[in-house]
Amino acid sequence: MIVPEAMRDKPDAPYTRLLVEAGFHVVYPRNPQLARGLGGEAETIAELAGVRAVLAGGGEPYTERVFAALPELRVVARAGVGYDRVDVQAATRHGVVVTITPTANHEAVAEHTLALLLALAKNIVANDRRTREGGWRSELARPLRGQTLGLVGLGRIGRSVALRALAMGMRVIAFDVNPPQPFVSQHQIPIVPFHELLAQSDVVSLHCPLTPQTRGLFHREVFRQMKPGALFINTARGGLVVERDLVEALTDGTLGGAGLDVFETEPPAPQNPLFALPNVVVSPHVASADTRAMVDMGVEAARCIVQLSRNEWPGEAVVNNELKGHWRWELRIPVAQRLS
Repeated sequence: MIVPEAMRDKPDAPYTRLLVEAGFHVVYPRNPQLARGLGGEAETIAELAGVRAVLAGGGEPYTERVFAALPELRVVARAGVGYDRVDVQAATRHGVVVTITPTANHEAVAEHTLALLLALAKNIVANDRRTREGGWRSELARPLRGQTLGLVGLGRIGRSVALRALAMGMRVIAFDVNPPQPFVSQHQIPIVPFHELLAQSDVVSLHCPLTPQTRGLFHREVFRQMKPGALFINTARGGLVVERDLVEALTDGTLGGAGLDVFETEPPAPQNPLFALPNVVVSPHVASADTRAMVDMGVEAARCIVQLSRNEWPGEAVVNNELKGHWRWELRIPVAQRLS
Protein backbone atom coordinates (compact mmCIF):
# COMPACT_ATOMS: atom_id res chain seq x y z
CA MET A 1 0.00 0.00 0.00
CA ILE A 2 1.19 3.51 -0.87
CA VAL A 3 -0.10 5.96 1.73
CA PRO A 4 1.32 9.49 1.09
CA GLU A 5 -1.24 11.72 -0.62
CA ALA A 6 1.26 13.12 -3.12
CA MET A 7 2.20 9.60 -4.29
CA ARG A 8 -1.36 8.42 -4.77
CA ASP A 9 -2.69 7.12 -8.12
CA LYS A 10 0.55 7.58 -10.04
CA PRO A 11 0.95 4.31 -11.97
CA ASP A 12 3.81 5.70 -14.07
CA ALA A 13 5.83 7.02 -11.13
CA PRO A 14 9.23 5.31 -10.76
CA TYR A 15 8.39 4.01 -7.27
CA THR A 16 5.11 2.47 -8.47
CA ARG A 17 6.79 0.82 -11.45
CA LEU A 18 9.54 -0.50 -9.22
CA LEU A 19 7.00 -2.22 -6.98
CA VAL A 20 4.89 -3.57 -9.83
CA GLU A 21 7.92 -4.92 -11.68
CA ALA A 22 8.93 -6.72 -8.47
CA GLY A 23 5.56 -8.48 -8.45
CA PHE A 24 3.64 -6.35 -5.98
CA HIS A 25 -0.02 -5.43 -6.37
CA VAL A 26 -0.11 -1.73 -5.47
CA VAL A 27 -3.15 -0.41 -3.63
CA TYR A 28 -4.03 2.90 -1.98
CA PRO A 29 -6.03 3.78 1.15
CA ARG A 30 -9.74 4.27 0.69
CA ASN A 31 -9.26 7.49 2.63
CA PRO A 32 -6.73 9.52 0.64
CA GLN A 33 -5.92 11.50 3.79
CA LEU A 34 -4.89 8.48 5.86
CA ALA A 35 -1.37 9.88 6.16
CA ARG A 36 -2.71 12.80 8.21
CA GLY A 37 -3.43 10.34 11.01
CA LEU A 38 -6.80 11.80 11.92
CA GLY A 39 -8.49 8.39 12.00
CA GLY A 40 -6.06 7.03 14.57
CA GLU A 41 -5.27 3.37 15.15
CA ALA A 42 -8.69 2.05 14.11
CA GLU A 43 -8.57 3.56 10.63
CA THR A 44 -4.95 2.51 10.12
CA ILE A 45 -5.84 -1.08 11.02
CA ALA A 46 -8.90 -1.10 8.75
CA GLU A 47 -6.98 0.35 5.79
CA LEU A 48 -3.96 -1.94 6.10
CA ALA A 49 -5.79 -5.22 6.65
CA GLY A 50 -4.07 -7.91 4.56
CA VAL A 51 -1.23 -5.61 3.47
CA ARG A 52 2.28 -7.07 3.46
CA ALA A 53 4.26 -3.85 3.09
CA VAL A 54 3.34 -0.20 3.41
CA LEU A 55 5.06 2.78 1.86
CA ALA A 56 4.12 4.91 4.83
CA GLY A 57 3.29 8.56 5.29
CA GLY A 58 4.24 10.69 8.25
CA GLY A 59 1.01 10.86 10.23
CA GLU A 60 -0.69 7.48 10.48
CA PRO A 61 0.15 5.65 13.72
CA TYR A 62 2.04 2.37 13.87
CA THR A 63 1.58 1.22 17.45
CA GLU A 64 1.51 -2.00 19.46
CA ARG A 65 -2.21 -2.28 18.80
CA VAL A 66 -1.75 -1.72 15.05
CA PHE A 67 1.01 -4.30 14.69
CA ALA A 68 -0.91 -6.84 16.78
CA ALA A 69 -3.96 -6.41 14.54
CA LEU A 70 -2.00 -6.75 11.27
CA PRO A 71 -0.26 -10.14 11.39
CA GLU A 72 0.54 -10.12 7.68
CA LEU A 73 2.42 -6.81 7.77
CA ARG A 74 6.15 -7.32 7.16
CA VAL A 75 7.56 -3.86 6.38
CA VAL A 76 6.81 -0.24 7.22
CA ALA A 77 8.87 1.79 4.74
CA ARG A 78 8.59 5.42 5.81
CA ALA A 79 8.85 8.03 3.04
CA GLY A 80 11.02 10.45 5.00
CA VAL A 81 13.47 10.33 7.88
CA GLY A 82 11.21 10.95 10.89
CA TYR A 83 9.58 7.91 12.46
CA ASP A 84 8.12 9.29 15.68
CA ARG A 85 4.70 7.89 14.68
CA VAL A 86 6.17 4.38 14.64
CA ASP A 87 6.60 2.41 17.86
CA VAL A 88 9.85 0.81 16.77
CA GLN A 89 10.07 -1.47 19.80
CA ALA A 90 6.57 -2.77 19.08
CA ALA A 91 7.49 -3.29 15.43
CA THR A 92 10.54 -5.27 16.48
CA ARG A 93 8.53 -7.38 18.92
CA HIS A 94 6.15 -8.26 16.09
CA GLY A 95 8.89 -8.91 13.54
CA VAL A 96 8.14 -5.89 11.34
CA VAL A 97 11.06 -4.10 9.68
CA VAL A 98 10.95 -0.29 9.80
CA THR A 99 12.88 1.66 7.18
CA ILE A 100 13.37 5.33 6.33
CA THR A 101 14.73 7.20 3.31
CA PRO A 102 17.93 8.77 4.66
CA THR A 103 19.35 10.07 1.37
CA ALA A 104 16.25 11.37 -0.40
CA ASN A 105 14.99 14.62 1.10
CA HIS A 106 17.71 16.38 3.11
CA GLU A 107 18.42 18.94 0.41
CA ALA A 108 14.72 19.79 0.03
CA VAL A 109 14.43 20.43 3.77
CA ALA A 110 17.59 22.54 3.70
CA GLU A 111 16.22 24.68 0.88
CA HIS A 112 12.94 25.15 2.72
CA THR A 113 14.77 26.07 5.91
CA LEU A 114 16.56 28.87 4.08
CA ALA A 115 13.31 29.93 2.41
CA LEU A 116 11.71 30.43 5.83
CA LEU A 117 14.80 32.23 7.10
CA LEU A 118 14.91 34.56 4.11
CA ALA A 119 11.19 35.22 4.33
CA LEU A 120 11.64 36.32 7.95
CA ALA A 121 14.86 38.28 7.57
CA LYS A 122 13.77 40.11 4.42
CA ASN A 123 10.12 40.71 5.44
CA ILE A 124 8.92 38.95 2.30
CA VAL A 125 5.39 38.11 3.45
CA ALA A 126 4.67 41.50 5.02
CA ASN A 127 6.11 43.40 2.05
CA ASP A 128 4.15 41.29 -0.41
CA ARG A 129 0.88 42.04 1.38
CA ARG A 130 1.72 45.71 1.83
CA THR A 131 2.63 46.19 -1.83
CA ARG A 132 -0.49 44.41 -3.08
CA GLU A 133 -2.55 46.76 -0.91
CA GLY A 134 -0.98 49.82 -2.50
CA GLY A 135 1.59 50.52 0.17
CA TRP A 136 5.16 51.54 -0.57
CA ARG A 137 6.69 51.86 2.89
CA SER A 138 10.37 51.21 3.27
CA GLU A 139 11.30 48.92 6.16
CA LEU A 140 14.89 47.86 6.62
CA ALA A 141 15.48 44.12 6.45
CA ARG A 142 17.94 42.05 8.45
CA PRO A 143 21.26 41.08 6.89
CA LEU A 144 22.20 37.42 7.00
CA ARG A 145 25.83 37.79 5.91
CA GLY A 146 28.02 37.88 8.97
CA GLN A 147 25.24 36.59 11.23
CA THR A 148 25.63 33.44 13.31
CA LEU A 149 23.44 30.45 12.52
CA GLY A 150 23.17 27.86 15.28
CA LEU A 151 22.20 24.38 14.13
CA VAL A 152 20.68 22.00 16.67
CA GLY A 153 21.60 18.73 14.98
CA LEU A 154 24.21 18.14 12.30
CA GLY A 155 22.84 15.13 10.46
CA ARG A 156 22.28 15.14 6.71
CA ILE A 157 19.75 17.98 6.87
CA GLY A 158 21.81 20.06 9.27
CA ARG A 159 24.89 19.62 7.10
CA SER A 160 22.95 20.62 3.98
CA VAL A 161 21.73 23.77 5.74
CA ALA A 162 25.25 24.52 6.93
CA LEU A 163 26.69 24.41 3.40
CA ARG A 164 24.03 26.77 2.08
CA ALA A 165 24.39 29.17 4.99
CA LEU A 166 28.16 29.26 4.62
CA ALA A 167 27.71 30.09 0.93
CA MET A 168 25.63 33.12 1.98
CA GLY A 169 28.40 34.37 4.24
CA MET A 170 26.92 33.28 7.55
CA ARG A 171 28.95 31.97 10.47
CA VAL A 172 27.75 28.47 11.38
CA ILE A 173 28.00 26.80 14.77
CA ALA A 174 26.33 23.59 15.89
CA PHE A 175 25.27 21.48 18.84
CA ASP A 176 25.31 17.72 18.24
CA VAL A 177 25.91 14.86 20.66
CA ASN A 178 27.79 12.90 17.98
CA PRO A 179 29.09 15.44 15.44
CA PRO A 180 30.41 14.27 12.06
CA GLN A 181 34.08 15.12 12.60
CA PRO A 182 35.28 15.04 8.97
CA PHE A 183 32.54 17.49 7.92
CA VAL A 184 33.11 19.71 10.96
CA SER A 185 36.86 19.85 10.32
CA GLN A 186 36.52 20.44 6.59
CA HIS A 187 34.14 23.36 7.00
CA GLN A 188 35.53 24.66 10.31
CA ILE A 189 32.20 24.54 12.14
CA PRO A 190 32.57 24.94 15.90
CA ILE A 191 30.71 22.36 17.98
CA VAL A 192 29.53 24.15 21.11
CA PRO A 193 27.49 23.30 24.20
CA PHE A 194 23.76 23.88 23.92
CA HIS A 195 23.73 26.94 26.18
CA GLU A 196 26.56 28.55 24.19
CA LEU A 197 24.73 27.96 20.92
CA LEU A 198 21.68 29.73 22.33
CA ALA A 199 23.74 32.69 23.53
CA GLN A 200 25.76 33.15 20.34
CA SER A 201 23.21 32.55 17.59
CA ASP A 202 21.35 35.24 15.67
CA VAL A 203 19.33 32.39 14.16
CA VAL A 204 18.61 28.98 15.72
CA SER A 205 17.43 26.19 13.41
CA LEU A 206 16.26 22.76 14.57
CA HIS A 207 17.41 19.60 12.78
CA CYS A 208 17.21 16.88 15.44
CA PRO A 209 14.80 13.95 15.81
CA LEU A 210 11.83 13.92 18.16
CA THR A 211 12.55 11.49 20.98
CA PRO A 212 11.45 11.27 24.62
CA GLN A 213 14.65 13.17 25.46
CA THR A 214 14.10 16.00 22.94
CA ARG A 215 10.34 16.44 23.32
CA GLY A 216 9.70 19.98 24.57
CA LEU A 217 13.41 20.80 24.25
CA PHE A 218 12.60 24.44 23.48
CA HIS A 219 10.56 25.96 26.28
CA ARG A 220 10.33 29.25 28.15
CA GLU A 221 13.67 29.01 29.96
CA VAL A 222 15.49 27.99 26.77
CA PHE A 223 14.00 30.83 24.74
CA ARG A 224 15.14 33.27 27.43
CA GLN A 225 18.72 32.07 26.96
CA MET A 226 18.67 33.04 23.29
CA LYS A 227 19.96 36.33 21.91
CA PRO A 228 17.32 39.07 22.24
CA GLY A 229 15.53 39.34 18.90
CA ALA A 230 16.97 36.11 17.49
CA LEU A 231 15.11 34.22 14.77
CA PHE A 232 13.88 30.67 15.34
CA ILE A 233 13.38 28.09 12.56
CA ASN A 234 11.78 24.66 12.96
CA THR A 235 11.53 22.29 10.00
CA ALA A 236 12.10 19.20 12.17
CA ARG A 237 9.20 18.25 14.46
CA GLY A 238 6.61 20.35 16.27
CA GLY A 239 6.97 18.31 19.45
CA LEU A 240 10.46 19.72 19.97
CA VAL A 241 8.84 23.01 20.98
CA VAL A 242 6.41 24.03 23.71
CA GLU A 243 4.19 26.17 21.51
CA ARG A 244 2.63 28.29 24.24
CA ASP A 245 6.14 29.29 25.37
CA LEU A 246 7.11 30.10 21.79
CA VAL A 247 4.06 32.35 21.46
CA GLU A 248 5.07 34.13 24.64
CA ALA A 249 8.66 34.62 23.44
CA LEU A 250 7.47 36.02 20.11
CA THR A 251 4.99 38.32 21.79
CA ASP A 252 7.18 39.80 24.53
CA GLY A 253 10.13 40.52 22.23
CA THR A 254 12.39 37.71 23.43
CA LEU A 255 12.47 36.43 19.85
CA GLY A 256 12.39 38.50 16.69
CA GLY A 257 10.49 35.97 14.63
CA ALA A 258 9.85 32.33 13.82
CA GLY A 259 9.65 30.28 10.64
CA LEU A 260 7.68 27.09 11.24
CA ASP A 261 6.93 24.13 9.01
CA VAL A 262 5.82 21.88 11.88
CA PHE A 263 3.48 22.17 14.86
CA GLU A 264 2.68 20.43 18.15
CA THR A 265 -0.65 19.27 16.69
CA GLU A 266 -0.97 18.67 12.96
CA PRO A 267 -2.87 19.97 11.26
CA PRO A 268 -2.99 22.91 13.69
CA ALA A 269 -6.27 24.51 14.65
CA PRO A 270 -7.18 27.64 12.65
CA GLN A 271 -7.27 29.48 15.98
CA ASN A 272 -3.64 28.65 16.74
CA PRO A 273 -2.26 31.87 18.32
CA LEU A 274 0.89 31.64 16.22
CA PHE A 275 -1.19 32.52 13.16
CA ALA A 276 -2.11 35.89 14.62
CA LEU A 277 1.50 37.01 15.06
CA PRO A 278 3.02 39.25 12.37
CA ASN A 279 6.56 37.99 13.05
CA VAL A 280 5.75 34.37 12.16
CA VAL A 281 5.96 32.67 8.75
CA VAL A 282 4.40 29.22 8.48
CA SER A 283 4.02 26.33 6.03
CA PRO A 284 2.06 23.05 6.31
CA HIS A 285 4.81 20.47 7.00
CA VAL A 286 5.98 20.46 3.39
CA ALA A 287 9.71 21.10 3.76
CA SER A 288 10.70 17.63 2.58
CA ALA A 289 8.15 17.40 -0.19
CA ASP A 290 9.29 19.16 -3.32
CA THR A 291 8.66 17.35 -6.59
CA ARG A 292 12.13 15.84 -6.86
CA ALA A 293 12.37 14.78 -3.21
CA MET A 294 8.93 13.17 -3.32
CA VAL A 295 9.99 10.92 -6.19
CA ASP A 296 13.34 10.18 -4.55
CA MET A 297 11.65 9.26 -1.26
CA GLY A 298 9.18 7.02 -3.06
CA VAL A 299 11.92 5.25 -4.96
CA GLU A 300 14.10 4.77 -1.88
CA ALA A 301 11.19 3.43 0.20
CA ALA A 302 10.01 1.16 -2.62
CA ARG A 303 13.53 -0.14 -3.10
CA CYS A 304 13.66 -1.07 0.59
CA ILE A 305 10.42 -3.02 0.24
CA VAL A 306 11.68 -4.85 -2.83
CA GLN A 307 15.02 -5.69 -1.24
CA LEU A 308 13.37 -7.00 1.90
CA SER A 309 10.93 -9.09 -0.12
CA ARG A 310 14.03 -10.79 -1.53
CA ASN A 311 15.48 -11.17 1.96
CA GLU A 312 18.16 -8.60 1.19
CA TRP A 313 18.96 -6.10 3.97
CA PRO A 314 18.83 -2.40 2.86
CA GLY A 315 21.69 -1.25 5.03
CA GLU A 316 21.47 2.12 6.73
CA ALA A 317 17.80 2.58 5.80
CA VAL A 318 16.68 0.10 8.47
CA VAL A 319 15.76 1.56 11.86
CA ASN A 320 15.46 -1.70 13.85
CA ASN A 321 18.62 -3.46 12.72
CA GLU A 322 18.36 -5.92 15.61
CA LEU A 323 16.11 -7.96 13.30
CA LYS A 324 18.96 -8.50 10.85
CA GLY A 325 20.10 -12.07 10.53
CA HIS A 326 16.93 -13.84 11.62
CA TRP A 327 14.18 -11.88 9.85
CA ARG A 328 12.59 -13.44 6.77
CA TRP A 329 9.95 -12.06 4.43
CA GLU A 330 8.15 -15.37 4.22
CA LEU A 331 7.37 -15.75 7.91
CA ARG A 332 6.71 -13.20 10.62
CA ILE A 333 8.11 -14.56 13.88
CA PRO A 334 7.73 -12.32 16.94
CA VAL A 335 10.89 -11.72 18.97
CA ALA A 336 9.55 -13.56 22.03
CA GLN A 337 8.91 -16.68 19.96
CA ARG A 338 12.33 -16.51 18.29
CA LEU A 339 14.07 -16.33 21.63
CA SER A 340 12.09 -19.13 23.30
